[in-house]
Amino acid sequence: MVDRSQALKFTLGLPSRADASSRANAGRWMPGANMPSSVPTAIPVHGPKCQPGLHLSQLPQPWRRHNRQRPLANGFTLVELLIAVVIIGVLSGVAMPAFLGQQNKAKINAANVQARGLVSYCLAHFIDNGKMPESGDKEYDRLSKNPNHSIIEWTVNSSNNNQPSSGNQYSDNKCEVRITGNGITLDPNGIFVVQASGDATTIQATPAKTKR
Repeated sequence: MVDRSQALKFTLGLPSRADASSRANAGRWMPGANMPSSVPTAIPVHGPKCQPGLHLSQLPQPWRRHNRQRPLANGFTLVELLIAVVIIGVLSGVAMPAFLGQQNKAKINAANVQARGLVSYCLAHFIDNGKMPESGDKEYDRLSKNPNHSIIEWTVNSSNNNQPSSGNQYSDNKCEVRITGNGITLDPNGIFVVQASGDATTIQATPAKTKR
């Protein structure tokens, strides 16, 4: 006869005690049991850049960076350096005179503006006071001060009350500014004059210019 418990196990599909113990010990290693039959071999890996039979430990590891020296870039040759020096010399030879010429023009123009301002002040002072300004007047001293440009000579003369001027001639109230070149040629030289004699007033204004 079939035991009722065994029949119930067959019906419900429950494992027996022997099956349960074998399953519990399946993941455990026991001495003398489940001994490996041979030494494990390397797992063959086949890929587009791997040879057959290559071990995993021999694969390249991207997280390890190897310090590899990059090849030095090629420098300029001696001929290229000489060509660069020649080009720089030609450009500087063309640009430097033009640059210096613009500087000289700016200095001469500044001197002309200052001379015009001085003559205008002298005329206004004569109209208000009946004589030309002299040294000690703040505005006159400011406008008659030498601009200290190395390329020009700055000369200012002011005379009052029949004081002798150039040529052993006597002139009444006069204020004169002359601008001449120093190391450069001006054509024409700058001459700014205001002269008052009696009821007549003469004004001359010739700005200085560089010779072309």
